Amino acid sequence: MKIICLLTFLVSTMGFSQYNGNPQIMTHGQLELAFYDAPITGTQYLNELYQKGTAIIDNDKEESRLMRYNAYTDEIEFLSKEQKPLKLLKRENIIVNLDGKIYEVKLYYFKNKIAKGYFNPLNKGEVVLYLQPKKRLSFAEAPDNGYDDLNPAKYEVKFEYYLKKGDKPLTKIEPGKKDILYYLSDRREEVKSFVSANKLKLRKVTDIIALLNYYNGLLESSENPLSFSSFEQ
Repeated sequence: MKIICLLTFLVSTMGFSQYNGNPQIMTHGQLELAFYDAPITGTQYLNELYQKGTAIIDNDKEESRLMRYNAYTDEIEFLSKEQKPLKLLKRENIIVNLDGKIYEVKLYYFKNKIAKGYFNPLNKGEVVLYLQPKKRLSFAEAPDNGYDDLNPAKYEVKFEYYLKKGDKPLTKIEPGKKDILYYLSDRREEVKSFVSANKLKLRKVTDIIALLNYYNGLLESSENPLSFSSFEQ
């Protein structure tokens, strides 16, 4: 795969320092544009190899195929029975188990709009922390002079965390005390006491999950209070 790197600068003449990649030069007034074919390092996939995965449809029907997750395009690719590469439909009624991880299709807030994407749930309950295992493509960097090599573009891990509360679309959060306590504010004092007593660091995902499990337990207790009949022998 190739990427075009665009450089702009003012020039007083038609000259241009030569690069060993043989750039194509276009001139428009005092703006000169140079295009290079730049290499790309890294991979779009969490794992380039196809692995056995299972698609669960409507929590009932299961289909097993060789699959892989494209973290750049946010798509799950699979091989048909004829070994033809295809893409799985991105529907909320389809859950994928791939390489021991669950991929759920969820609605989420993205740039003031509602989008749809794959997420890994990290806990269970009313409030769930989700990981969005994406990658981004960083642009190639131009050399400082005509003798240096072009720094290649590369795929970089860009994992982000989202929170689901009830039936609302997922909301992006930054791990930390401020964001987490905001979404659990209806039980703020209990939550703060739990964090303090257990010395939780809410920048750590494991500690966030521990807090959410506690919070979800509080909700379950309030929804299902003990009755006298619960103690009857």
